[in-house]
Amino acid sequence: MINIFAEANCNRYVRDECQYCHVYEPLMQIPKSDWHLMPEQAQIMVDKILQMEVFRELAKREINLTGGEPSQNPHIVEIFKIFRKLTPNVRIHTNLDISSAASPRWQRLVDIMKMLGRVDFTLYPTVWESRQKPLLKEILELQDELIVNMIFEKVPDLLSQIETLIAFFEEQEKKFESVLSLLGTYRKKLENLLRENPECDEGAFLKYMEGTDNYICTDNFTFGLNMIPGFYVDKNGERAMNAQPFPKDINFLECTIPRGTIEIITVQQTGEITPCCDVGNLKCKPKFGNLLNDSPGEIMNQVEVSREKMVSGAIKNRQNINSGKAGERVEEGIPPYCV
Repeated sequence: MINIFAEANCNRYVRDECQYCHVYEPLMQIPKSDWHLMPEQAQIMVDKILQMEVFRELAKREINLTGGEPSQNPHIVEIFKIFRKLTPNVRIHTNLDISSAASPRWQRLVDIMKMLGRVDFTLYPTVWESRQKPLLKEILELQDELIVNMIFEKVPDLLSQIETLIAFFEEQEKKFESVLSLLGTYRKKLENLLRENPECDEGAFLKYMEGTDNYICTDNFTFGLNMIPGFYVDKNGERAMNAQPFPKDINFLECTIPRGTIEIITVQQTGEITPCCDVGNLKCKPKFGNLLNDSPGEIMNQVEVSREKMVSGAIKNRQNINSGKAGERVEEGIPPYCV
């Protein structure tokens, strides 16, 4: 998959559930004149991706238009059309914090859905009733696939969001029995976990949830859940080693690149390529070059240079963790939780 940052700005930065947004600090360093990805830049990216086999194969799997808030880019519909030249699997991830169906932001999303693009969103309880819920009803009329992100600071927060979705799908005229079955399984497991082990660590949480599908494809509808623990982020945009729900545990990112596989890359609207599975981890210093400014040959050379740095950095991070020095920065510039 390739994540494309189509927009740097976002209407939710550093407020409510987004107080610790880990893309805010790095993206706000970009000049305001460069906040929007432009259609001509998107075309340059597509042309170069087609010339590099590893990038071309990643793009075939999926293009994720993200940010910031991509619906704030007035050119997002045209950008969507351009990336559709690479794959039919182009989705846009939105906060769905939109005032009404009359908003230009919402109209852009509707245009994309009508062209069979998929719109996914992150559930934010503070704006669920007033903004997200009414528009989600419209989304279900326009597409037959949906992925919902749920960011949780504590395990009870996750249960509350599951219950919010259950109540929503129970209200719909169309039957979503498989969705409700999936959500019901999570509700039961979380209720049991909180009753038996309310102060659970991350290992216990993962073990308890083990074997539970987070994706269904039945009843002519595809539905998925991403359950994402929240993190504190400092003034420099560096995220903590520990997730908020599990403060006693180091939250590792097991990077595939040192293991010889590129699964995901992220491209900022400036063209900078971050070789990371975490879409918000823009602080990883080894880069894969610049998709706007560098030639395909230069990019592939930089891929090899950065891969060697990431192998070395991951080894040092693991050594630091094992020797009680977790959190120390290594000279290779990869975050200390990447192993």
